[in-house]
Amino acid sequence: MCGIFGYIGKKEAKNILIEGLESLEYRGYDSAGVAIVEDDEIKITKRAGKVEELKKVLLKNENSGTLGIAHTRWATHGLPTENNAHPHFDSKKNVVLVHNGIIENYLELKNEFKIKTASQVDTEIIAELLSIMPEDDNLEKLKHVSKLLKGSYAIAIIFKNEPDAIYLAKKESPLMIGQDNDDIFISSDANAFKKYCKSFYILNNGDFAKITYNNIEFFNKNKKIYKKLNKFINTFSFQSNNKYIMLDEIFQTPDALRETANYFSNFKDIKSYFNNIDKIYLIGCGTAYHSCLYGKHYLNFLKVPIFTEIASEFRYGDYKITKNTLCIFISQSGETADTLACVKKCKCKTLAITNVPNSSITFACKKTILMKAGWERAVASTKAYSCQLLIFYLLRCLLLDKQPHISSLINAVKKYLATLNMETLSKNLLNYEKVMFIGRQGDFVTAKESALKLKEISYLNCIACPSGELKHGTLAIVDNKTLVFMIATQKKLMSKNLLTKDEIEARGGKCLIASCFEGYDIKLPHTQSNFLPIISILPFQLLACNVSILKGYNPDKPRNLSKSVTVE
Repeated sequence: MCGIFGYIGKKEAKNILIEGLESLEYRGYDSAGVAIVEDDEIKITKRAGKVEELKKVLLKNENSGTLGIAHTRWATHGLPTENNAHPHFDSKKNVVLVHNGIIENYLELKNEFKIKTASQVDTEIIAELLSIMPEDDNLEKLKHVSKLLKGSYAIAIIFKNEPDAIYLAKKESPLMIGQDNDDIFISSDANAFKKYCKSFYILNNGDFAKITYNNIEFFNKNKKIYKKLNKFINTFSFQSNNKYIMLDEIFQTPDALRETANYFSNFKDIKSYFNNIDKIYLIGCGTAYHSCLYGKHYLNFLKVPIFTEIASEFRYGDYKITKNTLCIFISQSGETADTLACVKKCKCKTLAITNVPNSSITFACKKTILMKAGWERAVASTKAYSCQLLIFYLLRCLLLDKQPHISSLINAVKKYLATLNMETLSKNLLNYEKVMFIGRQGDFVTAKESALKLKEISYLNCIACPSGELKHGTLAIVDNKTLVFMIATQKKLMSKNLLTKDEIEARGGKCLIASCFEGYDIKLPHTQSNFLPIISILPFQLLACNVSILKGYNPDKPRNLSKSVTVE
């Protein structure tokens, strides 16, 4: 969620740092700041609000330093104010740092070392501890402090007594380093410096690094170590045709599906991993959890129990996991803290499905299936969700020794998106105070994901409910100010769905049906049932995006939310 970017080289740092922060805006944030070294002095500039506000101030400054660290903050401890924004100095201004993660014991450390802080954030305690440690060597100071910290962290530090170096430490939160000749880049997301570098280093838990001009050294708690370079996996490039990234990404779905399906051939050996399993757990958060729900439908032919679990609940539950249990973890970013915490508790077969190669989950799980949805930068997931569903469909075909019909799926999606227009409906939706999505069986999963999309980017208080469950309580909120969207793709259940529509309209509510059958309000294409989950979400992704824009919001950057939730 928070973003780290750093640079050391021969170029002026501030422009590169601004560009790095702009590339991290998709993660979600509420303040931003930079620290730049010039003439051995560390100068901090930070602002509450967007990077654009910080950029205006920085471009007025005549700072010409060539070393700096930068940060976008998503508030966890303390309000989203300039004072709480990163970077943070210690009280003596000997140490400045940026930090992603959560220091769980910061209050205990604050009391133990009798530290006074100027902000409300946990990060400042790290700077104060580094300032008072007795070691002369800065790396040893950092190792000492890291032993005191409980929780998660990715830290980039500049010491006043060593202004030509950036120190790094990593535990749980991601941190990467890229180099291009004389330029060295640091980021919590390697995509932020991908345009400069062909390869990059990944810090593992417990790693430290010292970066000086044209030199990178790695250490663990005991000694100097050597790390291998990781190459970026080439992915297809997308055209930007719209003002908003989310709109672009919805219409990129056919290409994302095609690339993911083509790339799946690299993972066909995963079939043997399903041998001799006694049960399956499908685990994720938010949109990824909804893909788990559909995953259960796709894999229900297997003669083993299949359970779907929300990661934040699974972590603290008591589950009967054996060495033959298969736990499948879904995370677009591969950095979702709740999901990663669950991996560690599972001493069994573990499989990650993610969109980001070399992300934390790929190292934590024993097996990985990579999607190739391309870089998804809008906070609300669209094309990646479709690709997660596709992976489950491809797994189904692989395990059943059936040929997947990918070309017909991609053609259906492309043709449908080309004719899909939700503008009039989006405007009409604004006339209602309450919005509800309903469906039966798998259609209820689409209802849940549709409601999530609408609420997270338009801030409307909408809910999802199984169609048949409506009359067991939820019908009480239906009145003439209520709009209900019913997803109905199963012919055998249509008579039941029409009865539910009558119940809604008898209470004054408006019910619109999305169906692949004739005569309904939102037309879905006729296609095979395994493709309908991938297609039926498309109109509601577009609906959510349109409503957000009509209300004057930016659908790419919803308030209070982050793309990559790296704290529990």
